[in-house]
Amino acid sequence: MTLARQNTASSREALVKEVAVCIATKKYAPGLRNTLHAWSAKHAVLAFVETQGGAIGVGEAWCDGGAPEVVAELIAKDLRSIVVGQPVWAIEQFHARALATNLMSAKGGILYAAASAIDIAMWDAMARLAGMPLYKLLGGFADSVPLYASGGMYRDGHALEALGKEMADAVARGFGGVKIKVGGAPLRQDIARVSAVREAIGLETGLMVDAMFSPSVPEAIRLGHALRDFNLHFLEAPTARADLHGWAEIRKAVGIPIAGPELEAGLHVFRNALELRAVDFMQADACVCGGITEIRKIAGLAQAFHRLTTLHCSGSAISLAANAHAAAALQNCESVEMHLLHQTLFERLWPAGYRIADGRLHLPDAAGLGIDLRPDDPELQRLA
Repeated sequence: MTLARQNTASSREALVKEVAVCIATKKYAPGLRNTLHAWSAKHAVLAFVETQGGAIGVGEAWCDGGAPEVVAELIAKDLRSIVVGQPVWAIEQFHARALATNLMSAKGGILYAAASAIDIAMWDAMARLAGMPLYKLLGGFADSVPLYASGGMYRDGHALEALGKEMADAVARGFGGVKIKVGGAPLRQDIARVSAVREAIGLETGLMVDAMFSPSVPEAIRLGHALRDFNLHFLEAPTARADLHGWAEIRKAVGIPIAGPELEAGLHVFRNALELRAVDFMQADACVCGGITEIRKIAGLAQAFHRLTTLHCSGSAISLAANAHAAAALQNCESVEMHLLHQTLFERLWPAGYRIADGRLHLPDAAGLGIDLRPDDPELQRLA
């Protein structure tokens, strides 16, 4: 075969043949809640991108706070037509066309979340075609990422000793730090919870708290002052999402590093947070902000302001894998979150070669995200 024919065949193999959309669900026993609400189930909306050459990439869209079918429908009916027939490597073109639909539709965050799933899936498929782990295709800064355990939910009948043991067990398992919820109980109770965890994990291990946008500015300042003696690595989401001026006020008043705004999308929001000096750690999520493509831009923006990034992750195994591969290609990512409760499809991670040790998540040397998952797998509900 001539070189020209080889190139033509290769180009044809990279064309997107189909996009499938599925939902994965994990159900919970009653009695669990975070700062804002309780759960009966956690859903993950997954998009699969298949190329003419048979490569299948998978990505995830954030869908909390509503019916997952709404996000799935947006992928299937609005975004699928933008990507089918296009080269899988044309990710910037996909972003430009997908986000341009926001000008008149005003779909906002849900559009970014839906685009995230396709973006991640395109990167995964492209890396599979190249026969490379995704983090290497993205630049390969490291083959592992600093990892902390996220848990410490409010549980009915969960004593302080049990909370401390939960976090200490995570450290013993190999996590480099832990994060618990605050702001969902009286101040005295939250102080006792943080104290119990600090005593259980020791002074050297990183301890973070997440207020989930719940306190008012005065409440957050009181909370921050009450927790200053516990040497917190950061306070996440200290007040209302939209009140970045309030975030800056809290940061200045309490003297604790602030992380966020993890559930936002749009570079202008992250730029505002940096310009207002509202955060010390720029926090984003590849399943929320528009995908790995946007994570790279957000991290570059943070680096220009001399800020480190930390990646939020509260979804399925695909969410953790995508954020971890993105983080491993960044110079300025200081941590990735792994949730101890929300672990949909996590049984797929460990046989694939993901490994927790020495405070880090070690990535497999397999093509793409390294997770073999298809839209017809029995764990998934296929919608389109």
